[in-house]
Amino acid sequence: MIQDVLHHIGGVANYGILSLFLFFAVFAGVLIWALRLKRADLDSAAALPLKDDETIPITSEHRYD
Repeated sequence: MIQDVLHHIGGVANYGILSLFLFFAVFAGVLIWALRLKRADLDSAAALPLKDDETIPITSEHRYD
């Protein structure tokens, strides 16, 4: 039944080709973006979870009562 529905839709093969092309285009774009990142930026981002937060004294302006 599903095959009959797909046969009656004109140009349904184009959607498969288009979706495959979009997948590879996005994949290639992300891969190029990731390869162009600078090592210093990656190292600083990797160390973020390990850094201690600076303690900021709570003043009367920042208190939540």
